[in-house]
Amino acid sequence: MNNYHIYTDFDGTIALNDVGDTLFSNFSGVKWREPIEKWEKGLISSRECLTLECEMCRITKRELEDFSDIQKIDPHFIDFVSLCYDYEIPVTILSDGLDFYINRILQNNGLSHIPVFSNHLEFVGINRIKPEFPYFGKGCPNCANCKGYHLQKKAENNIHIVFIGDGLSDRCALDYADIIFAKDALKQYCLDNNIAFHEFDSFFDVRKKLTEEYFDSISH
Repeated sequence: MNNYHIYTDFDGTIALNDVGDTLFSNFSGVKWREPIEKWEKGLISSRECLTLECEMCRITKRELEDFSDIQKIDPHFIDFVSLCYDYEIPVTILSDGLDFYINRILQNNGLSHIPVFSNHLEFVGINRIKPEFPYFGKGCPNCANCKGYHLQKKAENNIHIVFIGDGLSDRCALDYADIIFAKDALKQYCLDNNIAFHEFDSFFDVRKKLTEEYFDSISH
């Protein structure tokens, strides 16, 4: 056993698309981007953003299942998880998205054993959804599910934390991560704030860097 722990975002990181954005763009009205733009500008929290998005959305459970079933994940992620388990390194998913599509996509790819901490989705009536926030208030007030809260608990136990992400919802994780992999908006945030990180395009890059520079000292 060793003292590494891998934490990774889901939308746009494990999943090739931002599944949440794709969901709301397909099943909400023409104003679906308005809450996102307000959140990106810091005018509302991600909890408020997700609540507004769900209020606009009209989708049945069957439609959400079918939608989730066509979403693709990074083709290198399964091998990456296998490598981590070979080294006895746990992998955990942290998401400010919704558990229904995350769990469905993981199950479809034989990955339902990976722990997930995210917001919860409930169906209301035939075609309405609402979010629930089991972790809200346990971290910063700007996130529905603050990733920094989950990482801080491990950091206090002297765990070496690896964090992998792509978006602005990942910012709170950076204060507690020892090794950061970033792309897209998270990469730009790191550059703007002089935060050290490794750039990646896929989990092939993450696996290669970790194996060559960090994991080679671990006996397994």
